[in-house]
Amino acid sequence: MSIEGICNEGLRYIDDNGEEQLIPRANIQDGYKYSIKDTEKKEHLMTLCLQKFPHLDKMTVEIFVDHFMNHPDDMEKNMMNDKEYMKKFKC
Repeated sequence: MSIEGICNEGLRYIDDNGEEQLIPRANIQDGYKYSIKDTEKKEHLMTLCLQKFPHLDKMTVEIFVDHFMNHPDDMEKNMMNDKEYMKKFKC
């Protein structure tokens, strides 16, 4: 029997029945699958965002860019509901 906790394979733990379980590590290659055109668009958006907001870490920007590319309607709705952001524009 192995020890509970993080290991090379993932996270080992003992469930309510006393059985050892494993939650496998995430495979970073399992992320969003983009076409070549969308990959170029993502890289362009990432570059622009990182230039405009250099104080943000790359992973945070990537989360937002991925969300925008996969849920553009949600992003627009959130933007329209942000009163501080919308003050910058004449509506």
